[in-house]
Amino acid sequence: MRIAVVDDEKVFRSKICDMIYSFYSQSDVVCSQFENGKALLDSYLSGKNFDVIFLDIEMPVLDGMETARKVREFSGDVLIIFLTSHTDMAVDGYEVGAFRFLPKSSPKSKLEKALTDIEKHISKSKRIILKTALQEYVVMPESIIYAESNNNNVIFITNDSRYSVRMKLSAAFEMLNDAKPVFVKIHRCSVVNLAHICSYTNKEVYMDNGEVIPISRSFSENFRSRMFSYIKHSAI
Repeated sequence: MRIAVVDDEKVFRSKICDMIYSFYSQSDVVCSQFENGKALLDSYLSGKNFDVIFLDIEMPVLDGMETARKVREFSGDVLIIFLTSHTDMAVDGYEVGAFRFLPKSSPKSKLEKALTDIEKHISKSKRIILKTALQEYVVMPESIIYAESNNNNVIFITNDSRYSVRMKLSAAFEMLNDAKPVFVKIHRCSVVNLAHICSYTNKEVYMDNGEVIPISRSFSENFRSRMFSYIKHSAI
C-alpha cells in the first residue's frame, strides 16, 4: 500500500508514519512524507500515485482543501484522511470526498481506527465490468462520477472516459451500489456518486468534473437524506 503523509510539521508527519509502520508491521506498506501540498502534487506530476493520503488542512501557500481538490484531478480513488485541529470541517470535506478526519490533538487513538477502516474499505472494494459494443472494461466504481440512461443504453462517466453499455438504469444502479454503496438516484434518468459532488441546491447537483445535473422533485428528499448521511459518516 502506498501512503502519503502531508504536513508542514516534520516531527508530526514523522510520528504519523511511525505509527502507520507500527500498525502494519511486516506488511508491504510505503509511507512517503511531504512538507506541503505542492510537494505532493509535484510527486503526482512525476508519475507517482498513492492509495491513501493523510493531509493536513492548515498549511501555508496551498492548504489541505485546495491540495485535495487538485489531487482529485489525478485520482478519484485515493482515500483522503484530513489531519486537523478543527473537527467542524466535515461539510467542507465532503466536497473533495474525504474518507475520514483525524484530530491532531489525539492522533493515535483515532489513527488505528482509521487504518482499520481503510483495510476494510480496500478489501471490500469491488471492480465492475462495463461491456460496451466493442470491448469489456474493468472499472473501479469510485471512479464513476455519474451514470445516465440514453435510450436503451446507460452512459457511465468518469474523469477521462465515457462507457456506453446496453442495460437499464435500474440494473446499473443496483450493480453500482452492490460494488460501493455511495450512489443515489436523483432523476429517473440519472444516478450520481456522492463522493464526486462538490455542491448542490434544491434543483441540481454540481459534480467535480464541472457538470451540473438536475434533481427531480420526487427524488429530492431521498437525495438530501443520503447526502447528509454520507457527510456524517465521512468524519470520525
